[in-house]
Amino acid sequence: MSIAIPPKSRERTRTTSRPAVRRADAAPTSPAEPKLKVCMLAACPFPANHGTPGSIRELAEATAERGHEVHVVTYHIGEDLPLRGVHLHRIADWTGEQKIVVGPTKYRPLYDFQMIFKTIQIMRRYGCDLMHAHGYEAALAAGCARPFVRRPIMYSAHNRMGDELASYDFFKSKRLANALAWVLDRTVPRLGNRCLPHSVNLKEFLRERGLNKRMEPVLNFGIDFEDHPRGNRERLRRECGLGDEPIVLYSGVIDQFQRLDLLIGAMAHVLKRLPHAKLLILANVHNAKHEAAIRAEADRLGIGGSVLLRAPTSMEKGLRLLSIADVAVSPRPQTPGFPIKLLNYMAAQRACVLFASSASALAHGENVWLAGDDTSQSLGVAITRVLRDTSLRTRIALGGHHFVRDRHDRRAVAAKLSQAYCRLLQPTRRWAKIVARPTSGSDDSTHESPATNLWDVGMVRPLEVELNARS
Repeated sequence: MSIAIPPKSRERTRTTSRPAVRRADAAPTSPAEPKLKVCMLAACPFPANHGTPGSIRELAEATAERGHEVHVVTYHIGEDLPLRGVHLHRIADWTGEQKIVVGPTKYRPLYDFQMIFKTIQIMRRYGCDLMHAHGYEAALAAGCARPFVRRPIMYSAHNRMGDELASYDFFKSKRLANALAWVLDRTVPRLGNRCLPHSVNLKEFLRERGLNKRMEPVLNFGIDFEDHPRGNRERLRRECGLGDEPIVLYSGVIDQFQRLDLLIGAMAHVLKRLPHAKLLILANVHNAKHEAAIRAEADRLGIGGSVLLRAPTSMEKGLRLLSIADVAVSPRPQTPGFPIKLLNYMAAQRACVLFASSASALAHGENVWLAGDDTSQSLGVAITRVLRDTSLRTRIALGGHHFVRDRHDRRAVAAKLSQAYCRLLQPTRRWAKIVARPTSGSDDSTHESPATNLWDVGMVRPLEVELNARS
């Protein structure tokens, strides 16, 4: 769906040329809901080929594919990635900054401030029903916009600030960073009228914050299996100058909080048992400082010649390169969410190793192999065990692939997200108008929708209340 923008508008808005397509093979996972107008807030470079931006992109596309009108308000920075069926609205470029950086920068407070006004503008212009804030900064921007737009907020919990804020070089004082993280962890999630955890660990985190009554069920991240590229293992190995040696792979950002130091230490253990093995690190976001630190740590341990760093030229090429791996690793202990990299590993049918403290609904020996202790020694033992056992490697690779297909298909995820949106909106005055709309996917705006009746069954008249600050 293309939305006409007034010719005098100075807003930087993009609607992708590839429309959202409702797949004919999509199994019905829930009843259709009324067509919704959703404003997602992504307070980060977007779209981008890593972590949080990647998960937002999948959710936005899948929600649009389901038939809803999806607007994404974001920074002026982003990669040239396809964004199907989604209306993209960028803040103005006041700094000239174009480099994608993970974590805080001196300009991000300015960008977040701009997000407030851009959100108000988009909410009013397109009559959006709700704000879906992804992460802390987006929630702060949505919270500031709420008194002016009077719409509810769905807060998506992607992380805990206490896990990572102090790891960024932005803060000279770690004590200050930890204190700020403590405050943010106890205040920002409360801005949401409803809270949406994306893992079991984050559900427990929100429960400990006293938000159980506002909490939605865990919503898994989703990926598009239909468009997931497959690579030719032998050909790609030749292109990378590799033979048939065992390959351990990491793909993602290489910032300190990802704990690649533990992976380098684990690789030193692996090489004592399998001296021809190689560690291939695919860095999605270039960071010269962290690349130098990785090389220095590998040289310090005497394994520099066995560690390869590569930067894929595109997201598609990066996904194809996953087929090179014998074992794919997620080395961050106590991960609060479910890493997108892990979904991609499993979708590519790679045998995955990670720490038990990061396992969320995963089964040791069935779909992953878990390292018991949060140490490089324990991780190295786990990697070696999987590399040495072909049948085990095949079993957990197949098990992991089935796991993500069953639980993380983005079409099923979008269906659950849409139902969560409806639960958020039902107590508001606006619901009576929303429920009268045609259902998502309907092309006949005059046809009385069966889902309209479905949403009315068992419901009292929508409450004449507004959530938090007259949403």
